[in-house]
Amino acid sequence: ASIVPPGRRVPWLAVSGLVILGLQIALGGWTSSNYAALACPDIPTCQGEWWPVESNFAEGFILWRGLGINYEFGVLDAPSRVAIHSAHRLGALATFTVLLLIGLRFRAGGLGAPLRQAGTLVLGAVTLQVLIGAGTVWFGLPLTLATAHNAAAALLLLAMINLNHTASFTANQRWA
Repeated sequence: ASIVPPGRRVPWLAVSGLVILGLQIALGGWTSSNYAALACPDIPTCQGEWWPVESNFAEGFILWRGLGINYEFGVLDAPSRVAIHSAHRLGALATFTVLLLIGLRFRAGGLGAPLRQAGTLVLGAVTLQVLIGAGTVWFGLPLTLATAHNAAAALLLLAMINLNHTASFTANQRWA
């Protein structure tokens, strides 16, 4: 059974934004679970470089490491954590760009008030998330900002779900 009512469709733009956001949230979870949040203590650079030379993407993105490993405080070396954090930042940049464009598209005239409101919620939530994320790095990962970053991710996810839901009930619209 489809979650979209018969005769309704969700525009590909809204769905693609939701998928991209889901991938970025997973990457954020990977960053957190591998203790990589402090791997790049400076912003906008990482380790003083725009593209850190000391990064190990191959080791940083091994999803299964076997049984019997003590994961307390992580098992990865610094270059692997730098790679994870760098990937999260690049993903954040891509996600911000895509969701900004989606929010602006749905804020455009002619789509109706509910979609404009949904677009505005996405714009506000994605802006809040980026600001909190940058602040988390800038201030050295204080618990309040780290928690707020997770909460803002949930808020942004809800805003994107709302956008998809609202778009699915707006029939006969022309989507870009």
